Amino acid sequence: MKSGLFFSIAIVLASSLIVACNQSTGEVSVAQAAVSTAVTSMEKYELNGANTLAFGPDHILFVGDSKAAKIHAVKTEATELKEPVPFNLEGVDIKLAEKLGIQPRDVIVNDMKIHAVSQEAYMAIRLGHQPDAKSVIAIVHPAMPEIRLLEVNSSNSTSISIKNPASPDLLFWKETPASALTITDIDYHDGFVYVAGLTNSEFASTLRKIQYPFTDEQESVNSIEIYHAVHTQNETRAPIRSMLFSELNGASTLLASYTCTPLVTIPTTEIKAGAAITGKTIAELGYGNTPIDMLVVTTQSFDGSISKSLLVTNKNRGGNMIPLTSVEAGASGKGMAGQQAMFATGLEGIQQIPTANVMQIDIQNPQMLGIVRRNIDTGDIDLVSELTGSFLRLSDFISEYDFPDYRYPDSQMGQGTRQYHDMAKQMEGYPDLTSEKMGRN
Repeated sequence: MKSGLFFSIAIVLASSLIVACNQSTGEVSVAQAAVSTAVTSMEKYELNGANTLAFGPDHILFVGDSKAAKIHAVKTEATELKEPVPFNLEGVDIKLAEKLGIQPRDVIVNDMKIHAVSQEAYMAIRLGHQPDAKSVIAIVHPAMPEIRLLEVNSSNSTSISIKNPASPDLLFWKETPASALTITDIDYHDGFVYVAGLTNSEFASTLRKIQYPFTDEQESVNSIEIYHAVHTQNETRAPIRSMLFSELNGASTLLASYTCTPLVTIPTTEIKAGAAITGKTIAELGYGNTPIDMLVVTTQSFDGSISKSLLVTNKNRGGNMIPLTSVEAGASGKGMAGQQAMFATGLEGIQQIPTANVMQIDIQNPQMLGIVRRNIDTGDIDLVSELTGSFLRLSDFISEYDFPDYRYPDSQMGQGTRQYHDMAKQMEGYPDLTSEKMGRN
């Protein structure tokens, strides 16, 4: 990573995003204040237990329902949002609760993905903490007050049942059934829906490969064995928790992250029916943790160079930013094995980024990431946007820059920082605090 990473996007894209934010400021403030009234009947929207989402070709939304052991494919229709309008929905759990007729504490966000055309957030919401609680898919637009619900079981959808799902009789910590992990993540790649999770077999961790459009055929690997550096052993039981496909060294590769937290590569060509896969552990991202999401993000530095990085967000740690060149080097190397040095990471260039309160994250547009986060000050759940490359919101902090007598240095770094701050202030709903408005040019 180059030193200019965190401010580079501001320099390159500031003018276009500031214009877009200026145009949308009124709409965003309305979205913050209003929401539609509660749904009178939930029956046509409810699912048994929607816990994973992924978009596929032609904007098909794949919904993984572990409780029902099903994958639904739903055709979505959306109007293109051409400008990068940010999310600024603080307390989105309160607004969702009003829509769903429940208490905010009963709004449980299982997953979130953003529509590439409309930039709407599709959120898998569990309706309460009871074992039999149902789920819905809520749709939130960044510039409109109306929260909509997706009718999954409709003429625009198809579904397929998962064969040999995990048994509900096995309980983890006396309360979580193994069947809740039948589907831990899903992704679409090259004509197939890949489904990570548990199966009711000797080697519990599996990866299912389901052709789309759905037929009666589905393939499943016999086992996935990985080396877990923290545990210093090979493992076959625990499932992949987050995954994505990427071209590494010219070959299609599955990147998979597990609990506690090995990062593993598996060549796509090895994922086939009956295979016994041995994944290559290329990194160890830290013990006592479960990964949440993985994205490949593109950033630009002060010198204009473009770089791609793997972003991993975590449940119990800050995020990890790893240059894709380092990931490729790991994929072509020997991988981690045997006794490792304490706190060994396995890859060069891993950076920590401030995503400790992020619950879900996805690419919203080339400039911004959409995130669902727990607001540590209010306790609410927010749905907001952050600039790609900075991974923070200025309004979360009071710092040196916020004092009225502060002046930015004339250096390239100082002026780049000023441009970034002005861009972020516009995006976060504070256009009156930009340098020009405050006379701080």
